[in-house]
Amino acid sequence: MVELMVGITIGLLVVVAAIGSLVATQVTSTVTGDSSRLQQKADAVFRNLAFHLTQAGAIVLTPANAATNPAVLVFSPLYTGFDPATTGAPGQIFSIHGINGAANAPDTLRISYQDNGTARDCLGNRPAAATVNIRVDNTFNMNGADLMCLGASAAAAQSIADGVEDFQVTYGVQTDAAGADQYQFYRADQMLAAPLTPNWTSIQAVSICLQLIGDTLGNPQPGLLMTGCRGQNVASDGRLRRVFQRTFALRNALL
Repeated sequence: MVELMVGITIGLLVVVAAIGSLVATQVTSTVTGDSSRLQQKADAVFRNLAFHLTQAGAIVLTPANAATNPAVLVFSPLYTGFDPATTGAPGQIFSIHGINGAANAPDTLRISYQDNGTARDCLGNRPAAATVNIRVDNTFNMNGADLMCLGASAAAAQSIADGVEDFQVTYGVQTDAAGADQYQFYRADQMLAAPLTPNWTSIQAVSICLQLIGDTLGNPQPGLLMTGCRGQNVASDGRLRRVFQRTFALRNALL
């Protein structure tokens, strides 16, 4: 009887250890899978944004004196920038424009560039007939937990990523403050604000922050606080979260 009780006890200990190992393995697998999905999602979003941000503005023409002065850049005069009805600034040629989210809500980013005859918008479509050979406009904003893109065609906005909790954009410009050149990043609502008064034509870089959330509740971390895109504390609710940030230089911006 003693040997039987000892055997049962040892067997129960083995079972408990196996269950603990199984639970730990499952949690690790869930976290690893969620982390990989969030990384892949962020990479896909940033590739899409980078493709459009790096070509924002007019195309570069080959000047007549290119052979003797290859350093000269001539931008096409055909590019008109955003529709003034979109930006509310008639006569201004903007290639980048944004709207700051009210009450810490996600931002809106607009990107425009000249159509070279083969360009496609953020959804892979050719621009609408009215702007063919003129410009391609793209608008990125949030709808619920989806990052949406409205392209240059007549089609409606479509989701390019789900599980997005925040989308924040700041704009890098060179300003002249107190006689010294400074390179700073501003929110959309600061782009025309005193005292530095940068404007949409002076943007040289765009910095984007994405806050993504995982699909499962398999990552319990009570008391853990994460810093979000706006510097706020985000409490853990069992879902994995990641914050990704990238800065893109505008290839067609004059330095």
